[in-house]
Amino acid sequence: MMNKKWIFNISILLNVLFIVVFVFNYFNSPTYELGRLKKDLKISYFSSDSTFFYLPKGLTVRNVSQRGIAAISQFENERFAIVITSDNDLVDYDVSKDSLSPVGNFYSADNYKYEQKSIDDDTVHSLK
Repeated sequence: MMNKKWIFNISILLNVLFIVVFVFNYFNSPTYELGRLKKDLKISYFSSDSTFFYLPKGLTVRNVSQRGIAAISQFENERFAIVITSDNDLVDYDVSKDSLSPVGNFYSADNYKYEQKSIDDDTVHSLK
């Protein structure tokens, strides 16, 4: 009889824990809703003034912005994803990690213009 009470209490505790984790993840995960770009975007590397590629107005995208506590330490939290498919093998995944971009597969739609100044042979970047 005592053994059944322990199993019942552990079951209740695990169910409560499951519900708490489920609710926490629900309020902090992206909505994944579909939307359409409002304007043409020039995409660049972070801290770069050159355009890397363009995304046209009207392109359908998926919201992947974190919400709640999960979004606290994110930079540029307005994020969306585009999935590109192909029958061809277009990506080389067997490359050295140091040859990849330091920010991974993150790019910025906020094109900041940086101005380089040389002060005593040191290069200084400042916003225009």
